[in-house]
Amino acid sequence: MKVNVQDFEVFNSLDVNVIVAYLQRTGWHEHSRLYDNKGAIWIKKNDTGDVFDIGLPLTREFADYPARMGDAVKTLEAAENRSQLEILSDLVTSLDNTEIQGFVVKVDREEGEKIAKVVMMGFVVGKLQKIYLELKENDLNLALKAYQERIPVTCGGDFVKEGGYFAVKNLREFALMVEEAKGDEIAIAVI
Repeated sequence: MKVNVQDFEVFNSLDVNVIVAYLQRTGWHEHSRLYDNKGAIWIKKNDTGDVFDIGLPLTREFADYPARMGDAVKTLEAAENRSQLEILSDLVTSLDNTEIQGFVVKVDREEGEKIAKVVMMGFVVGKLQKIYLELKENDLNLALKAYQERIPVTCGGDFVKEGGYFAVKNLREFALMVEEAKGDEIAIAVI
């Protein structure tokens, strides 16, 4: 299944330095610079001889920065024969003001501490990822219940990639997701 990502916030969150490092690591070469070094053309020839090029803004000064990043991801999709979601999961280093659903897989609290370290698993840009967060007493009780009873949770805040996982900064919401039966319908409620 081919998915076209059209979320300009995701493309706007991409760090050009991460993309440049990715291009270098995957065999792309910088061909030329444009606009007083504010843009660059990157090229790559694949195994069948097809040549691909990416016009990459090197600064966020351009009003169409998110659109150009979207074009870059589309070109990478064609050149690498991978989905946009797979590529974005390699490129995204932060997601601001985002809500992610998942399951608590670990709760670690030192005795007497009012803050606990919690690990949850959730999908970040289409890829299952470990997510680390710190919770205070009220949210900690919800996390323990979610862990013990395998209840899905929702977590809102700023997600920042740190190594091979995401950490939640500026936590805005942590809640249980429970099913409520109403006649023939089942609704998911956040509590």
